[in-house]
Amino acid sequence: QQQGPDPNEPLYGAVAAAGEWFARRLREAPDAEEARRYLVSRDVPAEKSGELGLGYAPQGSHFMDAMRTLGITYEVLLAAGLAFRRDDSRIVPRFRNRLLFPIHDGRGRPVGFGGRLLGPGEPKYLNSPESPIFHKGRQLYNLHNAKSAIRQEQVVLVVEGYFDVLRLVLAGVDHVVAPLGTALTPDQAALLHRIAPAAVLLYDSDAAG
Repeated sequence: QQQGPDPNEPLYGAVAAAGEWFARRLREAPDAEEARRYLVSRDVPAEKSGELGLGYAPQGSHFMDAMRTLGITYEVLLAAGLAFRRDDSRIVPRFRNRLLFPIHDGRGRPVGFGGRLLGPGEPKYLNSPESPIFHKGRQLYNLHNAKSAIRQEQVVLVVEGYFDVLRLVLAGVDHVVAPLGTALTPDQAALLHRIAPAAVLLYDSDAAG
């Protein structure tokens, strides 16, 4: 039994604040127009991307400036995986010019992001790094939303990526999750088995799938 405040509370707070800022940026900022157009091209309507908390991470220092205004320190941004220290010691945002999918823990708290690059470059998809609150092999995208539907259906659909989840959710299929990468880990499988007796894997028909 833990006594006293959770030492990771500042990290949860930082990721939640970042998620709200990224979501507002996607809704309102002129520099997010490409991200909004991309979502329309993938048949994701604006109101649905708002419901799902999708966001946009811009180029430049806007994000760091906004977090500093909120009183979130560089130390916390680094620990939460929202920023990283470059070789020249400058601290810069981890996500730049990316459409962001918020990832939540079992209690529904935002703990990290998956980001799809908009434009040329690599990697196309970038996740938050491992942190005291983000564990890539032990968490699943959309599980916090899907839990009750999974229990009701007694089966979970496991798809490969963020957009695969969105497509099914938009079609009214709610008992769907995606691992944060391509391979389902034993920890993720055990987590799902505690909620439903069966899982159906719907991976892409390519080498990765």
